[in-house]
Amino acid sequence: MTPKRSAPPTEAPDPFRHVGVVYRDDEELIATLAPLLDAARVRGDAVWVADDRVRTLVQDYLGADDGVVADDPARPYSWSGQTTASRRAEGLRALAEDDRGALLVGDRTTAGSADAWSVVDASTNIAMAGLPATVVCLSDAATTSDDADRYLAWNHAEVFTGAATTPNTRYRTPQDVLASVPAPPAPALGPADLATTFAGVAALREVRRAAKAQAREAGLDEEQVEGCVMAVGELASNSIEHGPGSGTVSWWTRPGRVVAQIDDIGHMSTTTPGLRRPEVRSVRGRGVWLARQLSDVLHLWTGADGTHVRVELGN
Repeated sequence: MTPKRSAPPTEAPDPFRHVGVVYRDDEELIATLAPLLDAARVRGDAVWVADDRVRTLVQDYLGADDGVVADDPARPYSWSGQTTASRRAEGLRALAEDDRGALLVGDRTTAGSADAWSVVDASTNIAMAGLPATVVCLSDAATTSDDADRYLAWNHAEVFTGAATTPNTRYRTPQDVLASVPAPPAPALGPADLATTFAGVAALREVRRAAKAQAREAGLDEEQVEGCVMAVGELASNSIEHGPGSGTVSWWTRPGRVVAQIDDIGHMSTTTPGLRRPEVRSVRGRGVWLARQLSDVLHLWTGADGTHVRVELGN
């Protein structure tokens, strides 16, 4: 008798959805969102709406006393698409631990360039994979540019015009998108208050000592001080172990705020490290993710002159 072969285990579908919606007017917008809003209400999911005007429309649909609408928790980090995605994922992961999902709605036509939104959306696809959440990106048909339309298709596996699904043959992996539209440099800050070089593992002690001194000079509390020491130490260690082995740490220190930037001459093929939470058993790839969790803003970019990481902590 021939023994039966067991079928290979099937992988559960990813609960994360990233939906692009092109709408012509408010009535069509709400008609498209209605099934998603109804499902979120039945499940008891959180609903985050970043845009004030759209938030009013959603509240009118759900009922002002529904209590389910909250603001987007990542708005303060909008200049860094990576940080926006990371912070959103952190908030969604906390909900998931309480057996809740989330619906996040944002309007792409109110602010920001198409390139900037593309970085946010591609980073979101990495950071939120596996989370029970639906992110809906809205675009007004009357004002959507060719670039915005292209990035809407590149970053969203599902695209709707009204209630109809538009076949999306232009969807690309986030790694491909970020290769075409890389993360921009962090905003210029002017001359640094302090800049020091480091080389080799032995230099990490001095990097961490300087981080503690700068964080305390800024008046951060002890938890923030330790976070600064760990984050900057991990990033410098990354340059030593996975980069050219040396680099520069620059500091901008103000009351209640400290900014550090790690620069090295190495070149990365991706600017996405640390966006996705490492597997529990993973022994590598945890440094940048940990640094993202410990800081308010962490932005990584690469260019002809090397690789750069900006990290900010404070009030």
